Amino acid sequence: MSLFLGRIHYIMYEKIIFQEDILENLLKLLDEEKSAKLKKELDRDFPIERGELEDIIDTSNIHGWLDSRVVRSENRLARAVSILLKDFDLEKIKNKFFEMGKNYNGGKTPFEAFTFITSKFLDGMPCDHALAILKNDKDELVFTVTRDVHESIWKNYIDPQNYWILRDNFISGSLESSNIKFEKIDEKYILRK
Repeated sequence: MSLFLGRIHYIMYEKIIFQEDILENLLKLLDEEKSAKLKKELDRDFPIERGELEDIIDTSNIHGWLDSRVVRSENRLARAVSILLKDFDLEKIKNKFFEMGKNYNGGKTPFEAFTFITSKFLDGMPCDHALAILKNDKDELVFTVTRDVHESIWKNYIDPQNYWILRDNFISGSLESSNIKFEKIDEKYILRK
């Protein structure tokens, strides 16, 4: 357990806030009244504090505090997507993720794209080692998911594969203006020039 805030703690909190930004953008698909109602429910059931990390974190339990916020954020997004799927088909939500991704620069090399992915998405705590690189050269990087930390939460709401479908669309959007191709073949993700 950490006794002080380190760089990794700030990175984890930034990932939580990134996912919260995705959630807020997703809620724009709903009309104002439905969006406000859902946001209120999510804030009640799975609150996420915003502010300077050193001002809001429980410094006596840094790892536990961050871990619980990761779980809350994951529940917030999964529940929101499950509710959105009652009003919209998956294609509409996939397109929204792709459009959101276009607001980011996913990188110009395969390794930069992988670094972008690992710097943004909540694949558990760093000790979870959820992604593993299988190949890394200047023109191609291949990685796999060694531990799906999203499934245990998403399965409570909808098919957990929806998480990966939406995430992949976001990543594709972030790479649209680059020369990097992103695809999944079997259980491997490929980023190539």
